[in-house]
Amino acid sequence: MEEEIIASYIGFWDARFAANSGTPNPDDPALREVATGEQLETVINETRANLEQGLAFRPADDPANIQQVTVIEVDGDRAVVQECVVTDGVIVRRDSGQIVNDEVATHNVRGELLLVDGVWRVSLARLVQRWEGVAGCALAS
Repeated sequence: MEEEIIASYIGFWDARFAANSGTPNPDDPALREVATGEQLETVINETRANLEQGLAFRPADDPANIQQVTVIEVDGDRAVVQECVVTDGVIVRRDSGQIVNDEVATHNVRGELLLVDGVWRVSLARLVQRWEGVAGCALAS
């Protein structure tokens, strides 16, 4: 079960990145498959804002590829995970390719998932701690 929860949590972040790459699509059905409640509303609003502002995500040229997710609690249809991730995706202007944000940071995130229709979906992702660059929890990896 823990592997399924972790896969669903990582799947949320992958779907978020995909929905915001190229031309952002706030109606991407993948978002509804991996998120629910407040987190679904948040990711749709973020994607819509990127679409309206002419922004998109793209991978870093040399990504750190550090993402560790641990299940810390499962209680029936609710699960909690702790994530340590290096965020190094790039935000660009779609029309020019100009880089808007290419900062690298390490995030310690608490994620909550709910089992909805037999599928684990992210209901909340809350930043607990943030470091500049590859630091903090990422150095323990």
